[in-house]
Amino acid sequence: MVLDYETEFEDDLPARMEILAEGFAKKWNAEQVNAKLLEGDCETLYARSYFEASLIYAFDHKIEYGQWKTLFAWCRELYDERGSRGGVFSGGKITWKQLEEYVLQGSDGLLQTENLTRQMEAELEKQENEQGFQKFMLENLEHFSAVREKARYYFCKYLYYYIREKCEIYYKSCERTEQLERQYGGSLPLDERGVQEKFALEGLTFLKPLTKLKKEAEKAKPGMTVREKREYLEHTSLTPGGIFDEFNYFYFGYISADWLEVLFELYGEFEKWPYRTRIKIARSLSLCRANAGKAEEDAALQKLEEMAKEQRKREEALDQEHTRGERGAKKLYQRGRVGEDYFRNFILGKKDINRSTLISFLLFVNARISPDADSQITIPRLNRILHNCGFAQLRPGHGFDQFVMNFLKARDPMEVVEREVEKQVVRGNDFYLYRVYKDAYCHQSELLNYLV
Repeated sequence: MVLDYETEFEDDLPARMEILAEGFAKKWNAEQVNAKLLEGDCETLYARSYFEASLIYAFDHKIEYGQWKTLFAWCRELYDERGSRGGVFSGGKITWKQLEEYVLQGSDGLLQTENLTRQMEAELEKQENEQGFQKFMLENLEHFSAVREKARYYFCKYLYYYIREKCEIYYKSCERTEQLERQYGGSLPLDERGVQEKFALEGLTFLKPLTKLKKEAEKAKPGMTVREKREYLEHTSLTPGGIFDEFNYFYFGYISADWLEVLFELYGEFEKWPYRTRIKIARSLSLCRANAGKAEEDAALQKLEEMAKEQRKREEALDQEHTRGERGAKKLYQRGRVGEDYFRNFILGKKDINRSTLISFLLFVNARISPDADSQITIPRLNRILHNCGFAQLRPGHGFDQFVMNFLKARDPMEVVEREVEKQVVRGNDFYLYRVYKDAYCHQSELLNYLV
């Protein structure tokens, strides 16, 4: 007999909430619920998610929905009183040192992932009654999170790898500058002083303005040692906008003019684009060459500005055609750096990282730096990461997953990106990574909005 579970819940539930509601009505256990979630391309229940732990316990003990709500009320009161307060990023500031601290908290001494999530899952399964469950919740309060912590951990871990390698390149250039200073002293021509150092600084766009270090590189005699520069960088704030730019340009450096709408949605008002961003986008649209002179670049930027104005007119015309609700407003022209906000929320643990975003970011880091053998992203390792996060593993034949597998097996991964972009554009489809992170949201907020 199929129960009419829809009578207990709101209409038009999100897919994940609908499966959880059906699980209550049909008295599924947690394993059955998770199987249905994966079948529906949804994330499984996560033991380190404070409120989802109560769902796992409820499903495994065949607790009715109303009884679970009573238990949930106890969980919520405890969470509001003593729950997570932000951890290492509690002040909202994000430095490389804080990022490193966060990654180390979830890793062993060799930066290998700890198995805290699995340990908590196993411990949760052992609880036989409500008293045991409450004791488990109290003892593990500091380990719970409002988001899928494992996905956040892997995102931050590979971001840390990326930043570390870029900074090491800079440190080596500084050591080279010191060597030349010792060798030639003041006789070194002005235009040769700190050339490598200044070039390496250009690769640190994910850090806050580095004016002090840029001025240092131009000095005839450096006033900061490499050790002092290292300490300075470690405590410099990260800029999610810079990280977003690098990630975005890695994939969207191959976009066509047909996708201009996305660019202006992601980057906001053209007048506020940084100069480097304008040049990058102009090159990606073939408005100028990579080695263009100033005259060619100026002409390309003027053309890009005209395209921006035309795009804005189109968006304003759309605005006048229909009334914009809150949801519609988010889909149309946006005047803020929406991608930057998403990346900041991922790092701070304010928004869950979805499967596609995590995979895309890992591919980006894997292609841009040279991780050691234990961190190199391969198909088996990526499947293990996805499993640890409660995501479906790679499925041959599924569009995005097949693209990912082809990317990882290719000698030149960017050829795979270019070929796939061209194929999708010809078909009139969006590329898989078109707005990949915009499907991310907070599962805890969804749970509180729909199921309680």
